[in-house]
Order: sequence, then structure tokens, then C-alpha cells
Amino acid sequence: MLFPKFIFSKKVAADVPDRHFGVAGSRSFERMRTGDFRDESRYLVRAIFFCLFAFFSVYSATAAERRVEAEGMAPGEHLTAREEALADALREAVRLGAGIDITSQTRVTDMQLDYDRMFGSAFGYVRDYAVIESALGADGIYRVKVQATVGDTAPDRRDAVALQQMVRLKGSPRVALEVDELIEGIPAGSELAKPWFENSAREMQLHLVDLATVNRNDDRLATRDAFFGEGQQAAMRRADFSQEADFLIQAKVRGRYLGKQDGAYGSLPEHRFSYVVDLRALRPNGQVIASVSIPGNEHYDSRLDSPDAAAREILHKLLQNDAWSLYRKVVVQWMTELDLGSLIRLEFAQISDANYDAVQQALRSDSKVTSVWPREFDSRGLSFIDVESRFKADALKRKVLNALGANWSYDRGTEDYLQFKSNGNVSGMQSAGETTVQPLPQPVSESSSKLPAWVWVLIGAGFVALLFGIFQMGRRSS
Repeated sequence: MLFPKFIFSKKVAADVPDRHFGVAGSRSFERMRTGDFRDESRYLVRAIFFCLFAFFSVYSATAAERRVEAEGMAPGEHLTAREEALADALREAVRLGAGIDITSQTRVTDMQLDYDRMFGSAFGYVRDYAVIESALGADGIYRVKVQATVGDTAPDRRDAVALQQMVRLKGSPRVALEVDELIEGIPAGSELAKPWFENSAREMQLHLVDLATVNRNDDRLATRDAFFGEGQQAAMRRADFSQEADFLIQAKVRGRYLGKQDGAYGSLPEHRFSYVVDLRALRPNGQVIASVSIPGNEHYDSRLDSPDAAAREILHKLLQNDAWSLYRKVVVQWMTELDLGSLIRLEFAQISDANYDAVQQALRSDSKVTSVWPREFDSRGLSFIDVESRFKADALKRKVLNALGANWSYDRGTEDYLQFKSNGNVSGMQSAGETTVQPLPQPVSESSSKLPAWVWVLIGAGFVALLFGIFQMGRRSS
């Protein structure tokens, strides 16, 4: 008891008039006289406990995260050097921020082949990140430096969850599907593999493009152009010069129904199939991002009643086990381009050695161009240069034309592929030098900023004031 009973005698309590303190005051004096503070104590203890719990829960959520700076690297001659270096930087960020070596967890032995697995595992810990700098060094090593917010909680190991987090952070590329499937013994026209790819893409919140619908619309517009005498424009539409998707996933499925066989040891009969599956992910310019092959096997079986249902079940299990790496590599390359700048391929028809070197020199001297890779040179054929740049395609086109001079023109291009030709070799379609390449809108990355410590102190004080008010209201109402 806060106040001994003998301090407040009946006489003192009776002498305290209600007009000075009101009814609530009289009740309080009566409780002080009798020593009954159980209600007030209960309100006070609950308020303090709730306040401390809420404050430390919010603070501990942020204290479990650390902001670190890390660097990754990869051999510059690798076609996937940028993806490998970024994955290596995120791996190092997890090591510094959470003290965990995800290399041993993923058992990655060849970064060039398995950088996507490293990327996905790192995203179980990395909450957000930003690229500070990236460039191909004079020593031929491509380096990436990042700042990352890293948590120490164990991630969800499922591939779909990691990919969902990556797509939420950076947005989705446009993905188109081409599925060619033929299974002997199953009715022609049955779509068994395509639903798996569509459902998996929707699960990861990827932006799917239906090429059949796009092509039908192009055919309709081409027919209209031809009707009004625009033959060249109609031919261009049918030639599909436009870019409809950022990535194309091709699947070729071949299978055969081997019949129904009795199950072992008296179990249910089984439908048996053989399958061969080849998968590829490509860019619109034909660059192969990833390929997966599921070798032929004649021992795939299912106990479902219908052969169609059995064929679908077996095929979906095969894709579930082996096809996720295809989606991972697509998403990783998309994120890499958003973070490090676009990787644009330049194509030159019959370029001289001097002009080839002049283009490289002009690009390397610009601060907005971070890396230049001379991929192939052929003075009598086609030559290629890959450029990592903060330039949009149209600005890079003008930069290259300035370096080549008046004897060269811009032939055709997309947002990641530009073609140039010498004016002495102009043939076929008229030069599209004045064509402006419209870049795709870049998704806004989601990043979170940590609040300073004094803000959390104010939040805690606010909780205390709020709950003290609740405590006072409880006293008055009792």
C-alpha cells in the first residue's frame, strides 16, 4: 500500500467535502483510506507492460537489420560477367551483414553456371540494395560495389518465394512463351506443359505477353495497311520488326505413352511415359540467356486413372524440378540491367579496323559508358560490340554515328540492339536514321530507409503518454 490506513481516519475522510474534489476525488480518498488500490495497479501494470512490449518489438525489428557495403567481381570475358559480379556482391553483403556464407548453403562451385542460385539465396537475407559503382577494370575484372540492408532471419528456401521477392523489388520484365509439345498416344492439341509455365509466371507476378494475340493483331493491321495501298508498311508488320517482349521462353516437349502396367507388389496399375524436354530463354535479338535439357527417360509413371492426367502430372513434376533455373536467370538478368545500366549490342556491317577501334575509343571516353566489350570483328562481315551504358538507345545511336562519321548510317534497332551500315552498302529498306527508339518505362525500385534512433524514442514516449491517458480514464470510470 502506498498510504498507510492510519493516515486517513474516518473523520478526515468525512471532513473532505465533495465540492472540492468531486465524486471521483471522494472515491479516491475513500480508497486511500481503505488501502484498496487493486484497480489502479492493474491498469498501471498493463499500460507499462504494453508500452514496453510495443516499443522494443518495433525497435528490435530494425535492430536486426544492418546496412553494409560490399564488392563483388567476375572475369570480364564472361558473357554473364555483370550478373556474376552482382551476385558475388550480394553474397559478400550477406556475409558481412548476417555472418552467413551462402556459398556453402547453396553448394555453388561454378559461379558462371550457378550465379542465379547465388542471387536467389542472397535475396532471402537482403531487404534492399543500391549499386554504388560498377565498371570493367583495366585488369579485365568486372567489379560491382553495393550498399545493402541485410537481415539475420533465416529465409524461405523455396524458389518461388525468392523470385517473388526479386520481382517485387525491381518490377517484372515482359515474358513471352513458345511451347511446342507432342506426346504420342495423347490426343493432339492437348496442352500439358504450357499451363505449368503460365501458372508459374503468374505465381511470380511476371508480366506475360500472349504472342498469338499480338500476332493476330499485327496481321489485322497489316491487312488494313495492304487494303489502303501501304504495301511496305504491311510487309514490315508481318516481318515482326517491333519488339513485343523482353524475354522469350521456348519449350520443346516430346513424349510417348508406353501403356498401362501392373504396379509392383499388387499396387495400383501405372501409366508409363517417356519424355525429352528442351528449354531456352532468349532475348529478342536472339541472345540465349539460359538453356535446360531434361534427358530422355522411359521410366516416368503415374497411378492416376486417365492417361491425359497421368501425362500432365509427370510432366509438371519434371518441370518443377528442373525449369525454375530458367526463370531465375531471366529475372536476374532483368535486375542486372536495371541496376547496372542497359547492355546494348552494336552491330556493324563491313566495318574497317580503324572505325572499329574509333567507336570503342569514343565510348570509353564517355562517363556514361561504364564498360565496353569488343565481341567479334570481321571486316567483310558483321562485327559486334557490347556496351554497358546509362545512355538510352537513341542517345547511344547518336554517339556511335558521331564517332563513325558521315559515311555511316543507322539501319535498325530495338532498345538493346542497334544496327549500323556503311552508306556504300545501302540496300533494301531505307535507312531509319531519324527513327527514335522508345525505351521501356523502368519500374521504380522499392527501397526503405531506416529511421534515426531519436524518432523511435519519440514513438516510445507517445506510447507511454497514450497508455497513461488510458490508465487515467480507467480510474475515473471505476
